[in-house]
Amino acid sequence: MKFIRVLLLTAIPLLSTSYIQATNHPLDKNMLPTTANIIQQLEQFKKQDHFIGDNILYTGVQDQQLKDQLNQQIADTAQQFIKHYENSAPPTKAQLLQTLSAGIHQINPDHLDTEDREQVATTFEQFLDILGLESSEGILNTWMYGEEVNDLIEQNSKPFNTP
Repeated sequence: MKFIRVLLLTAIPLLSTSYIQATNHPLDKNMLPTTANIIQQLEQFKKQDHFIGDNILYTGVQDQQLKDQLNQQIADTAQQFIKHYENSAPPTKAQLLQTLSAGIHQINPDHLDTEDREQVATTFEQFLDILGLESSEGILNTWMYGEEVNDLIEQNSKPFNTP
């Protein structure tokens, strides 16, 4: 018991000191995404084949015409994001989400099988990572599952309120 008390008395101050140092340390400007870095990542993203199989779970889009069309729609969306960042003022979150929504909604999920639909959503989720957005605010879920299912998902994620 004495060993545990000594361990706790030693560990807590060390952990709290590390936490204070980490939270008070200024952010490294090299770690923040810059406009040039975002544009570079989007340019590379445009060139990728997003619908090639991974030889494990995803078999890829087999219809070459559909694959080319999907990749072109991804590239067009990436280009729209690039245009936002080429403007003098940085884009707002609302502008980025509007572009995300317009981009994914140009693809009809009813014309894709489940695996390909998931791949489209995953690809658009990668846009969020590149742009530094934490959430699509339901855009991807709505496209993937439809409005009704998305409403149920959101309803179930809210805490239960009692009168």
